[in-house]
Amino acid sequence: MKSKVLIIAILFGIFSYSCDRWIDTNLNVDPTSPSNVPFKTILPTTQVGIAYVLGGDIGRFTGCFTQQFYGNNRQHLGIYNYTFKEDDISNAWNTMYAGPMVDLYYMMHKAPEQQSPYYQGVSEILMAFSLGMWTDLIGAIPYSEAFQGTNNLTPKFDSQEEIYNSIQKLLDSAITHLQATTSLFKPGADDFIYGGKTSKWIKAAYTLKARYFLHLKKYNEALAALQNGFTSNDDDMQVNFTEKETEANPLYQFDVQRGDISMGPALMTLMNQFNDPRRPFFAKKDDKGGFSSDSPLGPFYASANSPVPFITYAEAKFIEAECQLANGNKTAAYNAYKEGILASMAKVGVSDADAQSYWSQNTVDVGENNLTLKHIIEQKYIACFFSPEVYTDWRRTGFPELTPVKGNAIPRRFPYPQSERLYNYNNVKAVAPNFQDPNFIFTDKLWWDKTFWNP
Repeated sequence: MKSKVLIIAILFGIFSYSCDRWIDTNLNVDPTSPSNVPFKTILPTTQVGIAYVLGGDIGRFTGCFTQQFYGNNRQHLGIYNYTFKEDDISNAWNTMYAGPMVDLYYMMHKAPEQQSPYYQGVSEILMAFSLGMWTDLIGAIPYSEAFQGTNNLTPKFDSQEEIYNSIQKLLDSAITHLQATTSLFKPGADDFIYGGKTSKWIKAAYTLKARYFLHLKKYNEALAALQNGFTSNDDDMQVNFTEKETEANPLYQFDVQRGDISMGPALMTLMNQFNDPRRPFFAKKDDKGGFSSDSPLGPFYASANSPVPFITYAEAKFIEAECQLANGNKTAAYNAYKEGILASMAKVGVSDADAQSYWSQNTVDVGENNLTLKHIIEQKYIACFFSPEVYTDWRRTGFPELTPVKGNAIPRRFPYPQSERLYNYNNVKAVAPNFQDPNFIFTDKLWWDKTFWNP
């Protein structure tokens, strides 16, 4: 657990956002005593820290692989062409493991001492989300031996199967803690996601459970979880940013400061085929007055006050559609498919009339007997723009059908970070013996990929 001074240093040095909003500067905290750091100080830094990584490197890199973004210069031109190296991912990895995740670990273990199950539940959900994000990119990652400081500087890597078990246990534990009748300390204004509303956090936990059940083809378990999950766009788990430059959305900041990406050709082609009314929300028009890979990023996701979604109601409906289709329940699948599309339209601001016009196309309203997994995932690909879940979906299902921009393969995973090779080599080698092979990111499949989807 870091001191207040170190937290502020990280916020300025890594994220460049204002401590006036994210930190209570009036707190008188002994920097040598982590036990004195209030949860209300820690929680917002973890939420914003995760959002900056998710809406920063992770979202951009996976977006390049899935051709939702086009990398047109410098680092992102290389990543778009699959020149993806261990040092490309090190900043995001080190930021998460030395920042939000270690703070979440502290809250998870300190909350019982302070009789604060609500903070414990929230921290468990955020930890589960963080583990899920990393394991779906890298596979085996440290958890059971992580966050011990100098007591263990070389933690082992838990297998992805073990991480998935840990995720579900964390989410179950969170639900129990958030259902407690009392909590000495309670999240409120310091909770930038739900403002301390435990009912919303419980819905988020169930919806995340469904996401990770789906990855393992546990369709019935996913559907059962969704019964207690999101019920509208108002439930979306996301961090909202502001118009202030120092508190602005990370994609907006990247676009203003570097501008190395534009809209991806696969996404724009698909949206153009559907005459999609979300295009002006996702993208700006190119020099020819249309939407293409020359289109700059649009206002909904790349404005200063744009949100960074963690998981949404629209995604939940597409999860439901896929599970119902797999179980042969065509009517339920079709209803969920439609609701996922309309939820995405409403979220970005498309009018009801334009949304209904979109739905009325026979390429979208295909009829329940004609609905396929391809239809579901293509619409989810659009609705979940800029989410790493799109990369997971492509690896699971092969949809949307993407043509490699270079060579004959798209990477199926991220490399292990440079810092792990340098300082935890033996443990990386134990779980990925060929991790230094130049073709590693193309040939090595994650556990769920090779076990459940692409043996």
